[in-house]
Amino acid sequence: MTQINTSTQRACLPFELPQRPQVTRIRQVDALTLREAKPASLQPMAGFDEGYADIVDFIVRITEEIWVDRAVGRIYETYDHACVIYSPYGVVRSVQEVIASTVTTLNGFPDGELHHVNVAWDGDAEQGFYTSHLGYSRSTNLGASNWGPATGKRIGVHFVADCITRDNFVHTEWLVRDNGAAVRQLGLDPHVVARRIAEGQPSSQRVHSSPTPLLGQAPRPSLKAADNSVDSWVRVMFDQLWNQRRLDRIGNYFSTDSICHAGGGRIAAGLRNQQALMLLVMGAMPDAVMQVDKVTWSDETDGVIVAVRWRLEGSSQPGALLGDCPANKPVQLNGMSHLRLNGEHVVEHWMIFDEIGALVQVYRA
Repeated sequence: MTQINTSTQRACLPFELPQRPQVTRIRQVDALTLREAKPASLQPMAGFDEGYADIVDFIVRITEEIWVDRAVGRIYETYDHACVIYSPYGVVRSVQEVIASTVTTLNGFPDGELHHVNVAWDGDAEQGFYTSHLGYSRSTNLGASNWGPATGKRIGVHFVADCITRDNFVHTEWLVRDNGAAVRQLGLDPHVVARRIAEGQPSSQRVHSSPTPLLGQAPRPSLKAADNSVDSWVRVMFDQLWNQRRLDRIGNYFSTDSICHAGGGRIAAGLRNQQALMLLVMGAMPDAVMQVDKVTWSDETDGVIVAVRWRLEGSSQPGALLGDCPANKPVQLNGMSHLRLNGEHVVEHWMIFDEIGALVQVYRA
């Protein structure tokens, strides 16, 4: 097991982290250990059911109960009746819709196994906790699902669920699943799938008014760090790489041997390949603007992990990430990044996005 000295790690970080309780660590810990009841509370959990040591313990254990034990009804006990779930396909606005979606997914993939990669967090019991849960699931398509009839194919998919939880209930969630990888592993054509979903009943949609790459007729100036916080560090990095298009500066933030696990099941090792991956995404929306919506973090066994919820908004162009799609259609690529640092540089990046959800938007427009 790789252990990193916490004090040494913090001293070398490119930002300052505030002191807070050391909660449950999940990296390099087996699932059975994670599910065990903790001997003591690691942080105040007023308003939550008894038995949870901290917010990470809560998120991991209810996810295990719902998706591994198939205790679907636990959703009624852990999700607000009027919860709001945001995904690339639209907005869900009730717990009953969450129940229905879970049943449909479990019917299509009844033998699923679940791996917890990381849970970043902030907040407290009084104001509510924010969590970003990165996971990986493996399952076999043995029944009808949202993608169509059973294929018998086995798939492995990353997902990220960002939740706001208070008094034992999740009331807001942002969900991104790597459905590009799922569809390809099922042997399906992403464009055929996206067109079929787009032709179905339209769901409730979010409305954004995003800035353009220009400020008037001039390029927008580079974002400046407001302070030495992790939030400022992330926002400046994303602005430099995505909005300023300064991919030559990737080495300022990522180590030369870093690796990226990206949407579509793609893997990019080394800086040059990560630049190519970013250009593949940018090429699908050459006029896109990157927006960072939320930054949170965790102090894990093998380093500090920074979680970022983001969206890339622009106009579609064929020939890159979205393939042979209609041109000049408004599209929003919703993504979640988990960045593991060793010292001042990122050594591992999970950049999870749903290109099927983006294609659905293109074909709906």
